[in-house]
Amino acid sequence: MDNLFDRKYSVELSKLRFGLNEEDFKIDSSFFSEFEFSQIQEGDLAVKAEITKYIAHLDVTLQFEGNIILHCDRCMAPYPYELKFTQRVIFTSDQEMEFDHDEVVIMEDGDVWLDLHGDFFDFIHLQIPIRKVPPPELHLCPPKVLEILGLDAQGNEILEAKEEKDEVIDPRWAALKKLKDKE
Repeated sequence: MDNLFDRKYSVELSKLRFGLNEEDFKIDSSFFSEFEFSQIQEGDLAVKAEITKYIAHLDVTLQFEGNIILHCDRCMAPYPYELKFTQRVIFTSDQEMEFDHDEVVIMEDGDVWLDLHGDFFDFIHLQIPIRKVPPPELHLCPPKVLEILGLDAQGNEILEAKEEKDEVIDPRWAALKKLKDKE
């Protein structure tokens, strides 16, 4: 591991003692700029890693807290999106071990570093909502954009009264329409 970026978000395995170890990481815009296809370009997060070392595996709990900048799906204006969540990952080199947890990562026997930057990236991106529209108290889209989308000032759909149009009815359906009107 010769990249400074990789070391910044890694833990040297030989320095971990058995039992609980704690590491703190800072994630900012420079972190997201390292990834070519990142949906996030700006953010400021603190990550607390609680690493419990056992003989055959590491149990890692990651606590994320901070903000990322998302762009409104309606008007593309940036707005802060608060994140506060916890994620657990188990790292092991023993492929025979069975865990009752879905997030298990198999490490190579000779690994010297526990590299967490990929996990940080994935877990943060999984928190992005599918529909990125901030609440009205945080951000209001310009009225022109809302008008084009057929929304009111709060972003609710405007229901317009349908005007009945004098349509030319196909003669084959005219008889059925008369029956429907009688009921």
